Amino acid sequence: MDLYEEGARYAAHGPAILHGGSNHTEVFRRKKGRESKFEDAELAKSLSKKRRVFLLAESANSVPGSFDLAADAVVEVGPVLPKDVIVGAKLCLKLTVTPEQAEFIATVPLSVVVSALRRGRPVSVAIDLMKRAIAPKMREVPGPTLDDLHGLGEAGEWGRELAMDLADWQAGKIGWADVDRGILLSGPPGTGKTTFAGALARSCGVHLVLGSIARWQAKGHLGDMLGAMRAAFDEARRNAPSIIFLDEIDAVGDRERFSDNNAQYCTEVVAALLECIDGAEGREGVVVVGACNNPDRLDAALVRAGRLDRHVRIPLPDAKGREGILRWHLQGSLPGADLSEIAARTEGWSGAALEQIVRQARRKARRARRALSLDDLLSELPPLVPLPEALRRRMAIHEAGHAVVGLAVDAGEIISVSISSTALPSEAEQDGGGVLFRTSAFRERTRAQILDEMAARLGGLAAEEVFLGDRSAGAGGSKGSDLYSATALALASEASYGFGESFAYLSSSNEDELFAILRFNHYLQARVDKVLGRQFARAKKIIESHRHEVECVAEALLAKGSLTGEKLRDLVAEQPRLRLVDDCADKRAS
Repeated sequence: MDLYEEGARYAAHGPAILHGGSNHTEVFRRKKGRESKFEDAELAKSLSKKRRVFLLAESANSVPGSFDLAADAVVEVGPVLPKDVIVGAKLCLKLTVTPEQAEFIATVPLSVVVSALRRGRPVSVAIDLMKRAIAPKMREVPGPTLDDLHGLGEAGEWGRELAMDLADWQAGKIGWADVDRGILLSGPPGTGKTTFAGALARSCGVHLVLGSIARWQAKGHLGDMLGAMRAAFDEARRNAPSIIFLDEIDAVGDRERFSDNNAQYCTEVVAALLECIDGAEGREGVVVVGACNNPDRLDAALVRAGRLDRHVRIPLPDAKGREGILRWHLQGSLPGADLSEIAARTEGWSGAALEQIVRQARRKARRARRALSLDDLLSELPPLVPLPEALRRRMAIHEAGHAVVGLAVDAGEIISVSISSTALPSEAEQDGGGVLFRTSAFRERTRAQILDEMAARLGGLAAEEVFLGDRSAGAGGSKGSDLYSATALALASEASYGFGESFAYLSSSNEDELFAILRFNHYLQARVDKVLGRQFARAKKIIESHRHEVECVAEALLAKGSLTGEKLRDLVAEQPRLRLVDDCADKRAS
């Protein structure tokens, strides 16, 4: 605005006494949010007495109706275009700028262009200086960018898209309404949400403001806390484009759950935060990023449209992500080392836990006054103990049961089947193996298909009972277990899809909702138990009819530990042909 005002005043009162000079021309500047009756009166007075009046406004909404009626033209000034750069450089500096150079210069803040592009200086040199000047501010603070982090999932993709959107917004290619201005990140502890915030700011090349309820409460009583909160948002606005990161935002709480003596205090905190977020949304260049472990504890108003309305989860890293995290923390050490064993033995570990492994390994090598080795890293992993043969045999029979029933009912393409040979010396539940199925995203979700999936999930228990005489607890006990998954399918069939004894819709297919109604609906419990019982009997019948195939697969797993889907199918094909032993009548009986 300062530049446009200077240009308007030059046109009005320049040395050529353009358009009647200062006696007959007036220039007004209208600041957004600063309108007053006094300014309106002054503007109306000039309209009645002056020959020409210029009004510069940051927003069309700031132009009073009286001026809108009197104006001969209302011009919206767009972003600087490459052709403007070419003409401006030629007229003012006698410099020739190519279209390619102009494309870049048009994206650079004008204050940087004016300083770098000087008469007599080669344009290529000026562009190098501009690139250095607009390099990401956050790179001054050591740390990774998004490209350095691994295992971020959807959050990493979103961050890279935000970096492109902010660059396009600064270049005037898109409006602020096209940029994600509020997002909620969630994930288990240690997944690197705070690290992500710094990497996001470095990747976007913007200022980062760190905030949290704990940080603000440390300032004192309620007034001091709210003042610190508003100051953080003010800092973000002053340094726009910027990102304000609100860590552990679930600590704010939900007004619907406030009931103790602190309810009024907590309600005021939530209201103040909502006011700040709304204010940040209305001020261009400020992106609000909230992070928490428990998004279900947030006040509904925080995640409504226009606030933190987009929810992205940061998962625990997969094997590839864990290896990438280890490489990052190694910082170039052990460049040729094979980290696959460490990645495999740290399934379910967070990025913070992986960082600790590297830190402790470095300490061990440092104390021994030698270079870091792969053995140093391996020594920091919890020791593995071999599993008893009886337990491995049960696991092999269990997984073979899943595989054979899955093939019999065609529950999906089998990618692999495996069992473990070692485990951590812990009483906690551990993954002893599994069958990995691939199903089409566009498959028909028919009643028969869901029953097939149910039978395949119960195939492991059925095999244990047929071969060993009893069942173990390994198929249940946790969310995601065989029994949990089979029960969820039976629940959806009976309460959501209308595939059971009743057509009544009782719940969405959301698993949490389904299990919530199961606890209080005894009639539904009986129906679900009946469906599971019939599919268990069906799986058991398949196992009994194909004992030889199950035994062959189990022996191969005991010998090799894992089989690809192709090896599994070849192994079964060498045996008597696997046949479907249940007919349509059996399926419909459930």
